[in-house]
Amino acid sequence: MDYVLSNCNLFDGTSDEENLREGVDIYVRDGSIAAITDHGEVEPGFQRIDCAGKYAIPGLINLHVHLFGTGKPSKALSGGGGAQMLIKITKTALGAKVLDSMVKSGAQAQLASGVTTVRAVGDFHWSDVRLRDRINAGAVRGPRLLVSGPAITVPGGHGDGTFAQTATDPEELRALVRSHKEHGVDFIKICVTGGVMDAKVKGEPGELKMSLEQTAAVCDEAHKLGFYVASHTESTEGVRVALSGGVDTVEHGAPATPEIIELYKQTGSADICTISPAIPLCKLDPSVTLMNEFTQFNANVEFEGIVQGARDALDAGISVGLGTDSSCPFVTQYDMWREVCYFAKHVGVSPAYALHTATLLNARIAGIAEETGSVEAGKCADIALYDANPLEDLTVLRMPSMVVSRGLLVEHPAAKRLTMVDAELDKLL
Repeated sequence: MDYVLSNCNLFDGTSDEENLREGVDIYVRDGSIAAITDHGEVEPGFQRIDCAGKYAIPGLINLHVHLFGTGKPSKALSGGGGAQMLIKITKTALGAKVLDSMVKSGAQAQLASGVTTVRAVGDFHWSDVRLRDRINAGAVRGPRLLVSGPAITVPGGHGDGTFAQTATDPEELRALVRSHKEHGVDFIKICVTGGVMDAKVKGEPGELKMSLEQTAAVCDEAHKLGFYVASHTESTEGVRVALSGGVDTVEHGAPATPEIIELYKQTGSADICTISPAIPLCKLDPSVTLMNEFTQFNANVEFEGIVQGARDALDAGISVGLGTDSSCPFVTQYDMWREVCYFAKHVGVSPAYALHTATLLNARIAGIAEETGSVEAGKCADIALYDANPLEDLTVLRMPSMVVSRGLLVEHPAAKRLTMVDAELDKLL
């Protein structure tokens, strides 16, 4: 169906200025934006969809997602025994079907929340790859997926035994990269450091796991095969090793030294800010999060490190993107809007800059800015519409009234919500 989103107010995402164009018609033909005009009579051949009073922005892009979980307040999918049990179950035929259903549900919740592109950074048994192919074939409705398949790390590294494959020898690590290519991934994800949930020392949530030699082997092989590399990295030393080894995006991040800033500039790498998984664990009551004092302390170290790392990068002119780490405790599949709010509040940017980051800047980092990330003629029709102006209040992003993904229109988007989780997280806004 060719249609026109008629008489809406548009923030096109092309800059971080608060430019709002009122009363526009957005023409959509064959999944792309055919034209953007002042409101008027509808051109022949297009169905009119009344958007009077609505505010249109580019569809959000979530650069850091695991699709296999819900965000319930549990340790089950955060590196503990529950995740290991899940991966054992999903090796069965029935378990694989359950896994695929969970992953599809996660992706569709992202879409219903206004996210039209998801970068999935670690899965079980190539489930994200399968879903991406089904979405691209038109068999399933969902957002654009960019997928890494299972993460790559070393024995004892973050995700070992769950969403990661491991090797020690650099040549074996290179072989894993080649295997990922055979499975059809879009990029490579590695875990250079540990995380909050698998930390063994109080105050050190990002223990270094992969050596510079191991990191460099993965990055070199990935780059030879045309892939970029995203790295789970939660300490300053980890960031130094990751960038020295050649990673292209530092996921989570940490405070930056002058050496690290120079490495960012030399490599052209980006910092991916993920406040969402850390802030609930350190700011909400442990009786709610089910976390002990040790984990709460480390979560606060990580929260402060992520925020400072993003500030340091922005101050130095380094690219910063946004992602949620969905599937972690208290990180649902429908809460990219919260990450945008956290970014503005804690990193200290304007609402317009936060929206620009969550759309076009994220698209540039993911290498897809030619097709999405802004509302412009010739690009894919990836658009989210709201009943109020998000430039005035970012919490408006909580509830899109319509979502357009590669031209497919979702007129009444609705994600199944976790009421208790939502109520607790609202305390952090």
